[in-house]
Amino acid sequence: MRALTVPAVITVLTVLGLVPQPATAAPSTRTLEITTVPALPSARFVLDGQELVPDERGVIRLSLPRNNDAHRLELTTPRLDQPAESVDFVRWFGHGESDQGFTPVLTDLAMKHNRKLQAAFQSTRKVRYDFVDQARNPVPVSRITSLTLRSDSGQTHTLRGATEVPLTALRPVQHGGTVVSKEVTYYLQSVVIDGANVVNTGEQRVVPNHTSTATFVVLLRSVRFQVRDLLFGGAVPAGVVLTYPDGRTESLDAGSDGNLAVENLARGNYRVAVSAAGYSAPQELALSRGQYVDIRVLSYVDMVVVVVLAALVVSGLFLFGRRRVARS
Repeated sequence: MRALTVPAVITVLTVLGLVPQPATAAPSTRTLEITTVPALPSARFVLDGQELVPDERGVIRLSLPRNNDAHRLELTTPRLDQPAESVDFVRWFGHGESDQGFTPVLTDLAMKHNRKLQAAFQSTRKVRYDFVDQARNPVPVSRITSLTLRSDSGQTHTLRGATEVPLTALRPVQHGGTVVSKEVTYYLQSVVIDGANVVNTGEQRVVPNHTSTATFVVLLRSVRFQVRDLLFGGAVPAGVVLTYPDGRTESLDAGSDGNLAVENLARGNYRVAVSAAGYSAPQELALSRGQYVDIRVLSYVDMVVVVVLAALVVSGLFLFGRRRVARS
């Protein structure tokens, strides 16, 4: 049998697994990937004194030596003012639960393994708003006592007097192990006019990421008063004192025909009293739709008639009783 050469013996032993393979050298570099959420090509970073610029997708990717050294990474643009909106840094994701995750500077970034960092931002836009009634007629902002908006993320804004408000348009949320930008929707909770809420809660909404203006529809009602004589039904000239839901009172004139129309009242609970030649009990008015309100007044003439009728009845009963006694 022919003897095997030394190289052939080594080859055989290698195939049989009896000779250990040389270990593969570990990579000498690690990959650092930085992503802005949302994509912000205008953001700027500095790593150990070197400026880093994201691509159009807001991504930076580079190789660093594999070591345990602590690198310093700084976001130098924590606030970006863009047309119609401002963008503010919120926190880092992918850096663990370190307190530094909420600051623009990371000083303990070690590259023992590949790293993926996300710099999350929140955008804010100014939204102008106005009001119309259900017929789309403008309602003066001066009539609005307050306006309350509540977002789907739990933020509540109660506004007084202003016609413009900064609202969060995008906010970062964790989804499926990564971070994405989520649109924020605001729902109208209340619009107060004269002490009453004139909108249905949560029925109207605004999405700041899609619009910079909002028109809210408020529920205003009309009421027509008819002041009439209690017994004879004739018109009674009178003044009407209207108490609003907020307690404010207003004196109005029903005129010689006893008719009075009041437009654009906030839906709500009112109190109505009449000032006339006679007596009329105040009454409560729940104004939820356009209404006609008939107010009856017991006039002085009615009082005289009632007294005379009562006297006639008493006299008749007295005479009737005496006649029965006489017959007995």
